[in-house]
Amino acid sequence: MNKSLTWRSIAATAAILGAVGCSGDLNVANPNAPDAKRAYSDPATIQAVVGGAFRTMFVAHESYDGALLLTTMGDNYVSIWNNFNIRYYTGMCSQTGAYSGQCDCPERCGWQNALTSAQYIQIERFWYAYYSALSSANDGLLAIRRDGVLIGDPANTKMVETAAQMAQGMALAEIAKNYDQGFIVTEETDLSNPQTLPLVSAKDMRDEAIKQLDEAYALAVANPFTTPSSWSGAVNGPVYTNTQLAQIIRTLEADLLAYFPRDAAANDAVDWAKVASYASQGVTTFDYGFYQDWNDFYSGIKDWGNQAGDVRVHTRVSALITSNHLSPLPLPQGNPYPVVSNDKRVGDGSWESEDDITGGKTKKQTGNGGSYIAFAGQANPRPARGGYKWSNLLHIRFANLIYPGSGLPGISGNGFVPVNTADQNRLLWAEALARTGNLALAADKVNVTRVGHGGLAPITAGAGKDAILRAIEYENELEMMGMGAAPFYNRRRGTPKDWTGTGGMTGWSAPCPTSILCLWNNAPRQYPIPAKELAVLQKELYSFGGVTNPGGQSAGVNGSAKVKSVREINAEMEASSRAEARRGRR
Repeated sequence: MNKSLTWRSIAATAAILGAVGCSGDLNVANPNAPDAKRAYSDPATIQAVVGGAFRTMFVAHESYDGALLLTTMGDNYVSIWNNFNIRYYTGMCSQTGAYSGQCDCPERCGWQNALTSAQYIQIERFWYAYYSALSSANDGLLAIRRDGVLIGDPANTKMVETAAQMAQGMALAEIAKNYDQGFIVTEETDLSNPQTLPLVSAKDMRDEAIKQLDEAYALAVANPFTTPSSWSGAVNGPVYTNTQLAQIIRTLEADLLAYFPRDAAANDAVDWAKVASYASQGVTTFDYGFYQDWNDFYSGIKDWGNQAGDVRVHTRVSALITSNHLSPLPLPQGNPYPVVSNDKRVGDGSWESEDDITGGKTKKQTGNGGSYIAFAGQANPRPARGGYKWSNLLHIRFANLIYPGSGLPGISGNGFVPVNTADQNRLLWAEALARTGNLALAADKVNVTRVGHGGLAPITAGAGKDAILRAIEYENELEMMGMGAAPFYNRRRGTPKDWTGTGGMTGWSAPCPTSILCLWNNAPRQYPIPAKELAVLQKELYSFGGVTNPGGQSAGVNGSAKVKSVREINAEMEASSRAEARRGRR
């Protein structure tokens, strides 16, 4: 196997020669080698490029092909359709009797990392998006630090530099969380001999991301500023002060350390004291996100995840948050109305001003409806595609962000999209405190959402560590729902769950081996480098997941075609994903 990198592979993988801005920003013949001198001398272009890095990461974080698919693979949301290959990657052939049906793999399928596969595109969604953002961040830092470009005035220049440094760390963090290896490319990387740029492990990527985020934190603390609203929305974009950006950075670092593990052993080895330290300095009074306009800024997961006909709350979660809903779903009748739950986020399942407002047999608001969850009485229209995992509960927390053409009355589709919330950070803090022995403070942090949002009885230190951790996991199931791929990262940290059913669905409803944290045995826990990149790198194809390929295996090498920059590829993928989302269920 050829382990050396070629110039063409570097251009495709990390776009280190850079294409500043969108394809329309510069009139250049080669997207991998634009007129850098002219681009770097234009302050407005540099500021727009750095802002574009955040837009790219926002949209990727909330994407159909990435976030929505992984959330269904984490059994938090569920869909029985194959848009974005959800049915393929979440189906199971082990169910029998009334629960048997269309499926492809005994438990879970592995990633189909081959350009000839119809299930391939989801593997590359995050890769190109986050490397595209990294390329933009590096362009900004080069212009400021190497070429001395002044962007308006010194204070504004420091704002752009801080944001570019932050974006650099964020992009590396997301590659580390999602892929088994990658390239570390910063503005300081020596590109005179691209063949020497090595692939490094996800752990090395994680450590570099922490280093870059620490540098961004120091810059944010030292330099007063407010970010432009255009960076977080074409209209009505929220703005953030340097102090808020510093808090966001600490939350991102806590998130990276806590949700990086791929299994229980790695989770036990996390430096939980450091997670607690980062989270204690993180966001606690505001949520970080962007304003959706359904043009440049949009959330795929919050759109589809709140539509009754497309996505439901997974039956596993339905059984957890109610006392009268069963998992697997009873066929053919489904679970009953009213919903029985003491949690105010769930309520009695009633919602909105009239019955069947979504076309999914929802129930008119009684005054006891939940703030996050509603009942949808319509039975699964395609039982053979997964009746066992479908449920009668619908996520409505972000219903205002549904596609405006969905037909739901009064929905414009516009609004604030939270990406990292104060509640998520607080629950991370609580887990780190519980794992390091501070049960009293951990309980206090859990109760902010447990009591404040859910109206449940407070938990105390006297309940013990295990009970507090389970209370945190219960909170995570509701508070992480629809928040990017967070439910997947959370649950992959546990022990794999084996199929134990004999002649039915016994294994499906059995608990995880040690806690709520578990994915199905053989489910992939990370992405491989996409086949398109491996072909250019002249490396053998490999993958993760599946019965015959739990740890990855080698295959042949594909040929390579014209190399495009990561920004070109990411733009094409965004357009394709949005087009598929609107084509309807299949």
